Amino acid sequence: MLTKQHAIVMWVIWFAQLQAAFVFQWLLAGGFSEGKNLEAPMATWIWLICLAPLVLATGIRWRSLPKLAEPTKQLIAMIAGLALCETSVLSSLFLAARDYPQYQIGILMVAVFAMIQFAPSYATPGYALKSSDEA
Repeated sequence: MLTKQHAIVMWVIWFAQLQAAFVFQWLLAGGFSEGKNLEAPMATWIWLICLAPLVLATGIRWRSLPKLAEPTKQLIAMIAGLALCETSVLSSLFLAARDYPQYQIGILMVAVFAMIQFAPSYATPGYALKSSDEA
C-alpha cells in the first residue's frame, strides 16, 4: 500500500540523484565542458557505453515500473533506473569530456531528461493522471 512516507522517501532519493548529476559535472569536470569536439568522430563504443544505460533505464521506467504495486519494489526499480542514468553521466565524463565536450554536454542533457522521467508521481498517494476517455 502506498503511503505518504513512502512517497516522501522516493521524492527525496529522486531529487538527490538528480542533483548528483550536476554535482558530478561540477566536481569531476570542473564545471560544464567547453570547447570544440575533435575533428575525428567519436568512437561507436563510446556512444554505446554512454547511451545504452539510458535505453535500459527508459525500459525500466515505462515497462517495469507501471507493473509494480508494492512500494519497496517501486523504490528498487527507481533506484536501479537512476543508477543507470548516473552511469551514463559518469561514463561521458570519463570517456568523452576531454576530447568531445559538446557531445558530453549533450549526453548529460539526455541523462537528466531520463532521470526526470523517474519522478515518483507514480508512488504518490492520490496522484493519478486521467485519460481523455475518463474526462
